[in-house]
This record gives sequence, C-alpha cells and structure tokens, in this order.
Amino acid sequence: MCWRGCCRWCASVASRVARTLLGLALLAAPLQAAVPSWSVEPGASAIAFTATWLGKPVHGLFKRWTADIAFDPAALEASRVSVSIDLTSAVSGESTVDGALPESDWFAVKSGPTARFTSTSIAKTATGYIAHGTLTLRGRAVPVDLPFTLAITGDRATMQGSAKLDRRSWKIGLESDATAEYVAFAVPVAIKVSAKRKP
Repeated sequence: MCWRGCCRWCASVASRVARTLLGLALLAAPLQAAVPSWSVEPGASAIAFTATWLGKPVHGLFKRWTADIAFDPAALEASRVSVSIDLTSAVSGESTVDGALPESDWFAVKSGPTARFTSTSIAKTATGYIAHGTLTLRGRAVPVDLPFTLAITGDRATMQGSAKLDRRSWKIGLESDATAEYVAFAVPVAIKVSAKRKP
C-alpha cells in the first residue's frame, strides 16, 4: 500500500471512530438529562446524630445544611447526591457538648466549618438503596456507606437513612478523649429528607 493510500485509509478509520464516539455521546446525553433533580423541603427534613456522653445518649442535629440531589430509581448509574453541612449549626441542648463541638479537637469549625458527603455510586439493595460515597470532615475524606429507603409519590419523595460513624476516622476528640472515657467512638447518624421534584 502506498503512503497516500495509507493516509486515506487512516482518515477513513478516524472518521468512523469519531462518528461512533459522537453517537455514543448523543445516546448518553438524554440518559443524564432524564434524571430528575429534587429540592429539599427543610421543614420536613433533618440530619440528626446521637453521641454517647458519660454513658448517656445525647441527641443533636444540624440546623443548616443543603443537598444537591439527582435521583431516578430507573437510572441509578446516573443518580447522585451531594450534601453540605454547616458544622457551626450543630446543637444538642447539652451545654457542655455544644460548647466542645466547635473546638479544634472536635469539629474544628475555625479551620473547616463545612462537612461534605458526596456519593460515588448508588445501588439497589434488598431493603432499599445504598449510597456509597465520601464524607469529608476536618480535612479528611473517608469512605462512608449510607443505606436508605425511599418512597416516591408523584413529584414528592421521602427518604430515610442511617449510618454509624466512628469519630476516630476523622480524628475527632482524640486529644481530649482518645480512649472514649467520656464520649463513645460510635456516633449514629439518622437522616430524613422530604423533597419535591424540580420542574
């Protein structure tokens, strides 16, 4: 084959490859566009936590947080969620706990006032769904799995989920309470989200 013929052959192959890639991109675009976005209804939603302090449960919640949600049970591969939590908004009603949480050994709000959970994938389970993701807190990104249930009626959705976090994963409280003498390592987190489908 002459060099000129080879060039024509290469150009033909490149053209076919380009058309194939374009076709795949056009097929994928409607799939992503079809996944609906959801607006959180703050009054009916909550992110709560339970710390065990001196052997007794202390219940708290975050008063300020936002979520970016795109979810479709029929398109889980394109679904995603991202949650930003204002750590300065944590309240429990227990003055000692609330006074300690903002400090550098605990939430360290002066150096990082926001915690973020970002999903990497969402899968169906026997009892609902599970969001695999990363929770970034105190500058440390740690993998977290969040099992949840979901009910969708029309343009409304209600989600409930829970996870048990270990404060050692983010080096929380290790200077003042490294042996869990006062505060247990395990911190259950419960999430309830009511949302409306965006037009």
